[in-house]
Amino acid sequence: MTPKDIVVFIEGTDGRDARLGFAAGLATRWNAHLIATFVADQLALHRHAGYAVGGGLASMMELHRLAVEEARAKARTAFERVVAGSGLSHEWRVSDGESGEALMLHARHADLAIVGPTLRDEQPTTVLSLSEDIVFASGRPSLLLPPDWPEGRLPGRIVVGWNGSREAARAVSDAMPFLCAAEAVHLVVVPEPKTRGLLGAEPGADIARHLARHGVRVTVAQLAADDAGIALLDHAGRHDADLLVMGAYGRPRISEFIFGGATRRILAQAKIPVLLSR
Repeated sequence: MTPKDIVVFIEGTDGRDARLGFAAGLATRWNAHLIATFVADQLALHRHAGYAVGGGLASMMELHRLAVEEARAKARTAFERVVAGSGLSHEWRVSDGESGEALMLHARHADLAIVGPTLRDEQPTTVLSLSEDIVFASGRPSLLLPPDWPEGRLPGRIVVGWNGSREAARAVSDAMPFLCAAEAVHLVVVPEPKTRGLLGAEPGADIARHLARHGVRVTVAQLAADDAGIALLDHAGRHDADLLVMGAYGRPRISEFIFGGATRRILAQAKIPVLLSR
């Protein structure tokens, strides 16, 4: 079943136009309703915010308000430019002060969420840079798009990471609209001792047959590697893939969700879009 509503989260200007264009391209492909959710910057996330007092604090808050309003207006203009003349059903939203569950509702009410890359060391902390919460808490697949990804390059050559786990099965199911439309799908298996019992005598063969029954043009690659994540990225690079599909592996904490080490390594190094499911 193809997605019928897509939400794209944006903030500031970093990768904004490309993300909007990419989302609009997918919405056009699937005749889906496109929702743009502008996530307002929060002053509390700025390191210097806690040092202002008295009149300095009031001035800082006013400057921050004006900056957010300007960013919102520019983002709205960019969105209207993307959908103008497209015939797409579309919707504009502003998320101001939302986080956690409230922010996740935007994703829960759609079939697919498109966000930017997760938090990296060189990036300032923003509401959307904490986007692993969207992956873990929304219950919806999330597509993480690099900021410099060409907006017109939609997924055509796809690499799927498969280890027989529940998360991998969920990712394959969520990615089916992409897989069925792809010109080539590479199912990559990196057998590990802890998953050999799930993969059978011929790792990847059973899930490949399942995909083939859906009309997916799939080939299986069994790779020997110490690091499955690096093997997936290397394979994607060799085949000029434009989408990596994988389950999001992690563990919950009391008030937040964090990625496991393998998933985080992939996200830190991926130069292509990544579709994550959990």
